[in-house]
Amino acid sequence: MRATTPEDPRLPDDDRAAGVAASPVAPRRRVWPLVAGGLGVGLVLGGCTGLGVGLVVGGSAGAGLAAELRGTAGAPTEEGAAGAGAGGRTVAEALPDELPRLRELVARERGVAWREEVPVEALDDAAFAAALEGTDAGGEGADADGGTGGELVDGPPGLDDPGGGRAEAYAALGLTPSAAAFRAAAEAGDADVVGFYDGTDGSVLLRGQEWTPLVERVLVHELTHALDDQQVDLDARLDAPRTPEQWTAEVAVVEGSAERVAWAWYDALDADGRAAYDAALEADAAQAPPDDGARDPLADALAFFPYDYGYLPVEAVAEEGPEAVDALLAAPLTTTEQVLAAVPDPGAATGLEPAAAVEAPPVPDGAEALGTGGLGLLGLTLLPLVGTGEEGGYAFDPADVVTDAWTGDAWTAWTDPDDPARVCVAVRVLLDEAAGRDALLAGLGPWADARAGQGEVVASGERGLELSGCGDA
Repeated sequence: MRATTPEDPRLPDDDRAAGVAASPVAPRRRVWPLVAGGLGVGLVLGGCTGLGVGLVVGGSAGAGLAAELRGTAGAPTEEGAAGAGAGGRTVAEALPDELPRLRELVARERGVAWREEVPVEALDDAAFAAALEGTDAGGEGADADGGTGGELVDGPPGLDDPGGGRAEAYAALGLTPSAAAFRAAAEAGDADVVGFYDGTDGSVLLRGQEWTPLVERVLVHELTHALDDQQVDLDARLDAPRTPEQWTAEVAVVEGSAERVAWAWYDALDADGRAAYDAALEADAAQAPPDDGARDPLADALAFFPYDYGYLPVEAVAEEGPEAVDALLAAPLTTTEQVLAAVPDPGAATGLEPAAAVEAPPVPDGAEALGTGGLGLLGLTLLPLVGTGEEGGYAFDPADVVTDAWTGDAWTAWTDPDDPARVCVAVRVLLDEAAGRDALLAGLGPWADARAGQGEVVASGERGLELSGCGDA
């Protein structure tokens, strides 16, 4: 659905080939934590964690793809260079000096003025966890006024959500070892979250720990959410119906805005500031506990897709001015194809059409239906990587997506009637033209080969493909 273009010259060649790797997801609260020992941030909107978000800045996976796939937003400034690396203080001690400077930086990079003050509070571990859960420190329910500590409810499910048969569909395609493994990773806790923005009362909460460059970056990210929310009511769309594909693309826009400003902060650091940031990353990674096997590469890839790639379409429209960013936040992208299109051509994202409606395949006679949904271009692009043996997650060149002719897709998952421990899926994919169909058929050949008889892809009609597969429940 898009034309290929030359590579984005802003992205170094080594960075373009970086993979997606991050942390497990906690979709119940829509707050996405980084892996143990890492750093995570969250965005809570409208008394719920609708746009719950995470930020890759460290952990056992290293600096994360967000650090590897950054742009060059913002010019170095004295304000940015002066901040990082000031150690020996707690967050509470540092805020009086650092918050005004960071507020100014965020407003300048975003190109708009603050309309209201943003309360920022540092809490100890118990109080922070309680606020994140929506209770007071003693475990009691939240106040009725819906402020910070109000009951957190689900936002729309994204592609990273295991419900609705998605975990089973991914397992049947071989994208995850089993539906149970994906679900366990997706339902992991949020003990590593160190800060979040709560749109209910417009506040930012930070875990009370040492002030470091990582914490400073988290605060810049969260302050950008707060400023964006003052410009465009981010929770106004929480009740609108969306597919997981649409929600993932929308989160990418919101996260992209925050990441664009956070990278402007990073680009403004002087040599000493960057050295301090790197040292903090290394220290954070060293504190990570051993891998307990709970991480799932697919959960990682889907959860952090918005942060690794979302800044590119936002950066493209930001060249037109802050009003263009406001407009994109108010009417975000709707497909992962649009987000990925911004990698080789930053201006292409907003010019692509929404996904076409594709009828989901039928459930075989006698089988128990588990749900229907869509893979999107992101899911299709991950398929050829199944069985490649890549360590640390699904590594792919985002400019080399599996097709540029995607129009839409739909899957149906069910329990194998002959084996309750097995789940199966059928996927219909619609392409722009027959040539695109044939190219995708060839591109998915490695996936079918890697599935060793458990997966198949065939042409269907003039512009369609059908995939099928089975895996462990």
